[in-house]
Amino acid sequence: MTTWHKSLQQRFSSFPIHQQILMVCNELNRAANLQDDSEEYHRCLERSLELLDYFMSDKKGHLLRESLRIRDIIAEAYISAPKDTKGMQSTLLQMNPTAWCMLNANTHR
Repeated sequence: MTTWHKSLQQRFSSFPIHQQILMVCNELNRAANLQDDSEEYHRCLERSLELLDYFMSDKKGHLLRESLRIRDIIAEAYISAPKDTKGMQSTLLQMNPTAWCMLNANTHR
């Protein structure tokens, strides 16, 4: 797998957890928007897996367990036909209330 974020690996853990999660979700959102372009779709999933690996590198307990489950779901999507990633994003966002609220603030007004 290609390393996409070479300079980010060193400083990824310095970002707040909600921002780390949103960065992974951003790549999943790109994948959802590029389902018709298989090559770009797969690149987005690769980048999301890479960011998720950075995320998991310093996590323990429930965050690590949930991250590993989400990683399996993304990896399955990578080897399957392109599909919508909204469910993956939602699952990932549910790991952190701040991240969830940041993206869902308008839907609860």
